[in-house]
Amino acid sequence: MRPSTLKKQDKIIDVATKLFFEQGYAETTLDQIIEICGGSKQTLYSYFGCKRGILIEVITRCTEQVGNAFQFDEKAELQTQLSQFGYEYLKALCSQQIIDMYRIIVTESRRDKELVTFFLSRGPHKFYQKLSDFLQQQAEEERLAIDNPELTASLLIGLLRGDYYQDVVLGLGVPSDEEIKLYSTQAIKIFLQGCRV
Repeated sequence: MRPSTLKKQDKIIDVATKLFFEQGYAETTLDQIIEICGGSKQTLYSYFGCKRGILIEVITRCTEQVGNAFQFDEKAELQTQLSQFGYEYLKALCSQQIIDMYRIIVTESRRDKELVTFFLSRGPHKFYQKLSDFLQQQAEEERLAIDNPELTASLLIGLLRGDYYQDVVLGLGVPSDEEIKLYSTQAIKIFLQGCRV
């Protein structure tokens, strides 16, 4: 694909993201996107198929942002690695963009179950498996004492999310960077107290 085409697509996704998050997915029209980006409906259809296709690209981009937290260096010290992971994950999870995306998915979930399946496969299920694989490796190298890495990964995610995610989704405010760092560090400390060899 030509760089100019990719640039146009990126601009459409940027504009659609802003409109979807500001006024809602259902309330945003292709005409509004075209008015800002230029072009035509035919161009949008050729790039994305339909408005839902644009939403899929928005979700893909947002989930990649969270996915950046799930990059593990197997040679790094375990507590340092998990503390960095916990901080990056919680920070991404509480970002306004991720919250806005999640709200759209919840709103659309009643009429579009495939969208939910897509989000889960691109986001939570994929990332939790990466965490599970990392924990499994740590167990095999006798750094962690765990029997079920998938369950352990799920419990660790729950510990990190705590009440912060619920509060942010409900509009009760985003924690400061310092609060996220302090909370995630403490959560990892508690996790390791229960799982470390």
